[in-house]
Amino acid sequence: MRIIERSIAICRQQPSTVLFPDGEDPRVIKAALRLRREDVAMPLVLGNPRKLHEMLRQVGKQGEALDVADPAAPELLARNAQDYQALMTARGKTVSAQEAETIVRCPLTAGCLIVRRDEALAGIAGNISSTPDVMRAGLRLLGPAPGTRTVSGFFFMIAPDGKQCFIYADVGVIPEPTPEQLADISISSAECYRHMMQEEPRVALLSFSTKGSAKHPRVDRVRQALDLVRARDPQLAVDGELQFDAAVVPEIGKTKAPDSKVAGKANVFIFPSLEAGNIAYKMTQRLGNYTALGPLLQGLGGGWHDLSRGCDADDVYMVALVGMALEIERQKTQRAAAHNNN
Repeated sequence: MRIIERSIAICRQQPSTVLFPDGEDPRVIKAALRLRREDVAMPLVLGNPRKLHEMLRQVGKQGEALDVADPAAPELLARNAQDYQALMTARGKTVSAQEAETIVRCPLTAGCLIVRRDEALAGIAGNISSTPDVMRAGLRLLGPAPGTRTVSGFFFMIAPDGKQCFIYADVGVIPEPTPEQLADISISSAECYRHMMQEEPRVALLSFSTKGSAKHPRVDRVRQALDLVRARDPQLAVDGELQFDAAVVPEIGKTKAPDSKVAGKANVFIFPSLEAGNIAYKMTQRLGNYTALGPLLQGLGGGWHDLSRGCDADDVYMVALVGMALEIERQKTQRAAAHNNN
């Protein structure tokens, strides 16, 4: 898989700490050990040290070790509680020391605070916690990235032979995106595709209509999003509204949208609703035998990504790799923009 090879190369250039808040899980221990063995990351696993060491004994090799941290340990608990109180105070909310200590015992909250302090490059959760809980922690404690209005989720969909890779978005956050949000999702997803695949993105804004074949307010919303994307990024190859077959099959693209530079060869698919995106990725995964890598989050002010609770150790390993690589590339882009502005 090119995306995994690319992620490994990026991570080895900048070895960083990756955090696993849902650490009391043999799948996480196996993935963390693999990341350490391959020298691509420095895993930090949250949980009860006694339980974690027992899991390590069961799934690891003799002499192997992992860095672990207990959210309830006095030093970490005090630091996290202090940071949480300060953050809430800055937002105009009053939280007592006792309330803060109770809240930061949650591994997701503790994990986000560690990422917020830049003590870990990215946090990978969701193997035990639910997606809404993972999302709430990220939004509450990391918030949107500077200059970003929309946080969204996407999958890298990797073909069985590993030769093709697409992005599906949004598949995890916004049930009914507005035209402005669809535009944000399109531009963010295109940037992620460019970073990770080292190819130019070709973005298809999907609908049940292709170029006016149907009239409906939902179709109008997609057309409005297209206008916004083109105004914000005139160089981006983007088109809509397109039905999925017109977006992906060259012959159908030529027939339904003959003047399009995207139709028939799209590699980034923007769905008009969370419902459509969620159904589509699962159908592609289960019927097409594609690997669904994610959901990865974009637009947050720090690396924070979700896992399916049905994941295996390989899924944890791959999401950690790609999540770290995305954050490294995001920080590079931020530094370059700051340099150019100065």
